[in-house]
Amino acid sequence: MTTAAGAEASITPVRDALLGRAREQAAAVVADAEREAAEVVRAARVEAARIVDEARAAGRADGRAAAAAERSRARGRARATVLAARRRAYDELRRRVRAGVGEMCAGARGPETARRLAAMAERRLGAAARTEEVPGGGVVARTPRAELDLSADVLAERAVAALGAEVTRLWNRK
Repeated sequence: MTTAAGAEASITPVRDALLGRAREQAAAVVADAEREAAEVVRAARVEAARIVDEARAAGRADGRAAAAAERSRARGRARATVLAARRRAYDELRRRVRAGVGEMCAGARGPETARRLAAMAERRLGAAARTEEVPGGGVVARTPRAELDLSADVLAERAVAALGAEVTRLWNRK
């Protein structure tokens, strides 16, 4: 055997042992890397699932909050609509009462209505009360200490006010 061939032959078992060891170490490193990669992938999947769950929960919560806000706005709009309708009904009642009182104070019944209102004013304020007819119908009576307004507009407002809670029947008909 030549020295080179002998040297080669003598290091072959060492080389084979080193290669075997290197392969074992490489296999161990690969196995560790695969385990670590699998753990990273598993942890990433767990984290992704957690993030998705949180996003779903946040989306549901946001959706509930948005729905609640929209319901609240809808209730507010409905309430405003109801109140506007009630206002229109109340204003129409006032208009009709004013028209009715105005009719009593005008036309053929006007002079008799004015006499009756003047008599009422004198009963309340005394014989010293001075009455005068006012534009739009009715009278105003005055004494040095008091004034009584029995004009058509004031009488109409008093008539509506006297209805009190009965006015709610305008919108609570069942």
